[in-house]
Amino acid sequence: QLHNVPVDVVVVGDAPLDERGRAMVDACQEAALNAARHSGAPLVSVYVEVEPDQLTGFVRDQGKGFDPGQVPSDRRGIADSIRGRVHRHGGTAVITSGPGEGTEVQLRMPRTVP
Repeated sequence: QLHNVPVDVVVVGDAPLDERGRAMVDACQEAALNAARHSGAPLVSVYVEVEPDQLTGFVRDQGKGFDPGQVPSDRRGIADSIRGRVHRHGGTAVITSGPGEGTEVQLRMPRTVP
């Protein structure tokens, strides 16, 4: 509770924590920290599912939202710590947000190399 915002975490499934799993956990952590720090939401929700062929993660808040296209280039958290982290391991990150709409970060990571 670094920013005094509770984070509700739900994990479905189980798998050994390999390099891809660690990247997913770290990207979810960064997204949850960003939400707690910037959204103004009273709660941040994290959902991760271990599926046979992929890991799926969602980080959501009902905060003030933002325009992802207007993030200054010197603010590298989304680009490096979320998108870059999952892309380096073959995954994808989609950030959906808008002013007044809250934010959702959707992460997908293959469990095996294609």
